[in-house]
Amino acid sequence: MPSDAKMRQEIIRLLRADKGGGLRKTALRQLMGRLDEKQFNKLVKAMLADGTIIAGRGGRLTLPKEPAAPAAKRSSQKPPATAAASAGNKRGKAASSAKSDELLVAGVIRMSSKGFGFVNQDGDDNKDVFIPAGHNHGAFSGDRVVVHITANDDARGPVGEVTKILACGQEEVVGCFGQRDDDYGIRPLRRELPAFIPLVAGDGDAALAKGVKPGDWVLVELLRPESDSDETRAKLLRRLQKSGTVSGDLAAVMREYELPKPYTVAYERIAQAQEPLPVTREDCTKLTTITVDPLDARDFDDALSLSPTSKPGMVTVGVHIADVACFIPMDEKLDLAARSRGFTAYLPGKTLPMLPDTLATDRCSLRENEERLAHSVFMDIETATGALRSYRRAHTLIRVRQRLAYEEVQRVLESKKHDVRLKPGVEKLLRNLFACAEKMRRKRRDEELFLPLAVPEMRVICAGKPWRVVGVQKSEGSPSHEMIEEFMLAANVCVAHEMLKRKIPGVYRNHAAPPSEVLEGFAIQAGVMLQRKAPKLRQRPGLVKFLRELGSGASASMLGFSLLRVLPRAEYGVESEGHFGLGKDLYCHFTSPIRRYPDLLVHQQLLALDQGRSGRPGPMLADYVARCNTLEAKVDQAGFALSDRLKLRYLLEQQKGKGGASIIGLVSRVTAAGLNIYLPELGLMGFAPLRRLGAGPWRFVAERYALVNRRSGRSYRCGDELLLRIKDADVVRGELELAPVGH
Repeated sequence: MPSDAKMRQEIIRLLRADKGGGLRKTALRQLMGRLDEKQFNKLVKAMLADGTIIAGRGGRLTLPKEPAAPAAKRSSQKPPATAAASAGNKRGKAASSAKSDELLVAGVIRMSSKGFGFVNQDGDDNKDVFIPAGHNHGAFSGDRVVVHITANDDARGPVGEVTKILACGQEEVVGCFGQRDDDYGIRPLRRELPAFIPLVAGDGDAALAKGVKPGDWVLVELLRPESDSDETRAKLLRRLQKSGTVSGDLAAVMREYELPKPYTVAYERIAQAQEPLPVTREDCTKLTTITVDPLDARDFDDALSLSPTSKPGMVTVGVHIADVACFIPMDEKLDLAARSRGFTAYLPGKTLPMLPDTLATDRCSLRENEERLAHSVFMDIETATGALRSYRRAHTLIRVRQRLAYEEVQRVLESKKHDVRLKPGVEKLLRNLFACAEKMRRKRRDEELFLPLAVPEMRVICAGKPWRVVGVQKSEGSPSHEMIEEFMLAANVCVAHEMLKRKIPGVYRNHAAPPSEVLEGFAIQAGVMLQRKAPKLRQRPGLVKFLRELGSGASASMLGFSLLRVLPRAEYGVESEGHFGLGKDLYCHFTSPIRRYPDLLVHQQLLALDQGRSGRPGPMLADYVARCNTLEAKVDQAGFALSDRLKLRYLLEQQKGKGGASIIGLVSRVTAAGLNIYLPELGLMGFAPLRRLGAGPWRFVAERYALVNRRSGRSYRCGDELLLRIKDADVVRGELELAPVGH
């Protein structure tokens, strides 16, 4: 089957050769010969959407005579010497004057802070196109662009240049108001945007007159130039908050990543008045049931029970999930609000729930000593082997016997002489659950070869009024976490199997395998870092063996972090494509419907089945899932952006008290421009540019991932542990410049 890029090129060739005023879709399909019908239809739809082809009279497909200038939001005020806001006549001419045999592709561009970028081509199987610095023709991250492929024989993938902007991804951005030379402008929060964007003439003085101060976070509208010779300018829309505070940074990040505001009182009232939807329900209130969550959790969406069966050596583990779908009727007001949010955002100093607080922390939450509606998966498991022999699903009524924190469970598991006050039957339940989970995990480890990635989570802790950063807490996996994870994974798999078996349109969690060349690159980096021969990681067993032998410590966490950065991102889909990280052929998310809309979609599909109704059709789910993937990425980016800036502020505060003391960092990557540094105590990345490494000349040795001083012989390479000092910290951009002590 041809790739999307080759099929696209063939469609353009056939339409260019046609002299009869265009081809109907069926005629074009016949001329294409043997191909995948679904792929062809999807590609034609994409090419119509991005303007590569147009539908004329009678639905005939043709190439546009002249590339249309992209529609972009225009401002009533124009920057000097430009008409502003459209994406470019010059770029349109570049596309129309291209050679007849050139390859044009469309996709969304993402830029780096170094000036280069990548275009994610339309189509699932197409490689990203590398855009060298200076060849983006003014496109910003998120813009939909047309790219001319200039080189297709590079081993790392295609190389190209942007020829046209089809649609602007960002029209409004957040930045810090300030001045550079004689220009007022902003320093954007996003690193992938230019370091400084000037305001239109007069906006700076007007802002100062209205009380906006240098350093304030502001919202601006981007005004795109009409030609490459002009620069992008911005029109100031409004002040957000003062920078340099937790609340100010939080407001800036929330607006930049379009995170929702808290629910209004009106929504809370709707949630309080919502009657649960009727469905046949089992009374399980006599089961000894517990919840295990972080100490500061308020939304409890999963609980566990364990009961003996009539068969020796077999137990029934109950995974009880909050029956949220019974409180969220499909396509009604609460459902629409949850869908627009997609996920609960857990940010330092702020939680933005997907559901109204009335549901998230009360009516749906599985609170201790209160009867709650649950959606349960009962799994029959062999205690000797951990094998799951059968399962069933039911809507239930439960009463949680005791609410526990992970730390408390860990103390119970570590010693019989613990200090945790447990209710009758809970300690026995915990020990039986743990024994069962250990067997299940061992079986899964041997058979599924899941990736044992142990990357600690570094949580920013805020306290006080006003909020301030009081610490950075390292949270690492523990046996208590693994126990809960094991049962949640098993329940998710059971539900995925049921959806597939009963042919219910569903939502699956997929994680694609990385290309072999990506794993090869990581293997070389790991070999250099560990001062050993590069491990063989092209096949799954080799990768798993390497990770198991890695152990713990700063180097292990840094390598785990590096691997996570090169692995594909897990996404939701309406078809099961397997999960590489977990080693599963079939997987979905079912266990967190309070905080993830994809889980709620699965619950709603199953509730409709149990009530004898039709659920949502596959195409509708596909639209919702695509939006969920976008929303999940935004929530994650917002969390990283805020955490990095608050960690920087915390680091600077700590340094003040220590007189600029040195800090320990590990070299995670070496380039010709300098060293990428990982600070393990903060989970923060910094950069030591070449000019901070001492007098040169320096030579970059690619095969050794090293920088070598030609005069002194001093070298830096991946894995080196360095004592460092802070040379510059840009909290607005989230950038940290470091230098080895002594330089």
